[in-house]
Amino acid sequence: MATFPTLFSPAKIGTLEIKNRLIMPAMGTAMANQDGTVTDQLYHYHRVRGAGGTGMITVEIVAVHPTTGGSSPAIWDDRFIPGLKRLADVIHEGGATACVQLWHAGRQTNSKVTGLPIVAPSEIPCPLCQEKPEIMDKKLIREMVESYGDAARRAKEAGFDAIELHGAHGYLIAQFMSPYSNQRTDEYGGSLENRARFALETIDNVRQKVGPDYPLMFRLSGEENVEGGLTIEDTKKIAPLLVKQGVDCIHVSVGVYETLRYTVPPMDLDRGFNVWAAAEVKKVVAVPVVAVDRINDPYLAEEILAQGKADFIAIGRSLLTDPEWPNKVQNGQYEKMRHCIACNQGCVDRMLLEGKHASCILNPACGREAEYVFEPVTKKGKVVVVGGGPAGMEAARIAKDRGCDVVLFEATNQLGGQWRLAGIPPKKYEIAGDVEWLIKQLDLAKVEIRLNTPATKGNIQGENPDVIILATGSAPTKPPIEGIEQPNVLFASEVLEDPAQVGQRVVVIGGGDTGMETAEFLAEMGKQVIVVEAMAEVARTLGPARKQFLMERINQHNVDVRVKTKVKRITAQGVELADEKRTVLPADHVVIATGVKSVNLLEEELKSVAQVFVIGDAKEPRNAMNAFYEANEVARSLFSQTS
Repeated sequence: MATFPTLFSPAKIGTLEIKNRLIMPAMGTAMANQDGTVTDQLYHYHRVRGAGGTGMITVEIVAVHPTTGGSSPAIWDDRFIPGLKRLADVIHEGGATACVQLWHAGRQTNSKVTGLPIVAPSEIPCPLCQEKPEIMDKKLIREMVESYGDAARRAKEAGFDAIELHGAHGYLIAQFMSPYSNQRTDEYGGSLENRARFALETIDNVRQKVGPDYPLMFRLSGEENVEGGLTIEDTKKIAPLLVKQGVDCIHVSVGVYETLRYTVPPMDLDRGFNVWAAAEVKKVVAVPVVAVDRINDPYLAEEILAQGKADFIAIGRSLLTDPEWPNKVQNGQYEKMRHCIACNQGCVDRMLLEGKHASCILNPACGREAEYVFEPVTKKGKVVVVGGGPAGMEAARIAKDRGCDVVLFEATNQLGGQWRLAGIPPKKYEIAGDVEWLIKQLDLAKVEIRLNTPATKGNIQGENPDVIILATGSAPTKPPIEGIEQPNVLFASEVLEDPAQVGQRVVVIGGGDTGMETAEFLAEMGKQVIVVEAMAEVARTLGPARKQFLMERINQHNVDVRVKTKVKRITAQGVELADEKRTVLPADHVVIATGVKSVNLLEEELKSVAQVFVIGDAKEPRNAMNAFYEANEVARSLFSQTS
């Protein structure tokens, strides 16, 4: 059994002893009420994570002043103390220490969210939020400093063991420190010492109101990754000033809103890509340092600590995916720990693009902890799952864990389906790892798996099932293009399965997510690739962080991307475009990536055999989140009191 002696050893932040070196950092969830009060949803979210074995749980971005707000908790008035006390208490009940992050967005919000004018050190709009802030005068600066101190006092009264000042990610304190966002000419601008003045005065005010021994953490961006922003050399000068003023721990993050793809890094960035910045800060301070960003594996976490690069490890999204991550690892159940895949679909894109609370593509219970209680079945029943893709494997896993007899039919010689194919393109090894994890869980649970077994009414009926779950997935669509039957035409799925069959010159028809990732896959192999897309935009459904990284790599590989371009016909020589010139794109192979259609031929005839559920792409082609969510909902409801 693997051991992690440093990771699970106790350590101190100031006077506070923490049972291990794992910290859940503050992560916005959009689970609070719009007035900043704590919801039952937020309570149960923290209840589950407090009991998961993590040493410290940090309550998310808590607003210190009315000029920042939205669906984050607030602490700018005493009336918020009771709700925050509920969070501190439930975290303690789970065995973790409780920290709260004190936050003000500054220019990185807008008045539609706050209901008030936004404020900042200078009249420079955030390029993303695009609203000009009001310049903070000295009266407001003093008021804000007092607000942070009062917030710290309220946090202590609410029962939190520590506080963290958010001075990273381009928020208000960071805006003062950075020449990128601070162009003041008074004592709060200009030199590094002047730009740090607001932070130092805030720390001083906090110390006055909570005392010298109350643990105080500070989150910094090691680098802001924007031209004119803070660099690691700046941060190494700022950090000792903060410590001298009374900070007990430095938490080293990265980025601002304009570089959010580093702040919430997707799978395109390597695991632990920002650890170097923590190691650099550790060289100049004598207090503990927290490393963060894409540290989703305990072996990597242990290595970072053992090498002295940091003293604590922040695992944020990993605890959205698997709140029991620390307990499983410490108890020798590493194989059962599910890794965050850094897809950003549930935790970030869902909030930014859909306006919904944070969740996780692999853990639909995230944000629904009160209703997603895992319960054994009330009676044992037989379940036949048809299809070994993500929806089918997930449904089989959960049904078996709940106590059902489960048989899984898969027509091919391997499990994984579209989820396995999704893990093949560059930078998507985390998905490949999740496929392996699902297969391992089915093996550990002893789910009966029948590969190379196409499902029929007869062989399913022979199992005498009580329930049938159809997760037969999808198949590529064949667009009505002249010449589509040419022998040089392949589907994207065929290319990912066997790239050796593809010639040197390739035209990909379809610039959606699959088409662009297949194009990159081929270009990385040295192929000359042209992508033809009828719409004005490629990779339209890919999250903004992943899309930005993907398109950078597409450009580096010199992939020729043509939007607003239609295909007239495919020939043995290549692709003829439907333009006035009848442009011909020479190609050894043409790859079709124009979408998929549901595969569901059995539903009607199986209704006479048993109760039938259709999930995932078999129901309607969508993304993996829908597959996992539907698998969970169905499998959790089988043979229960409410089913």
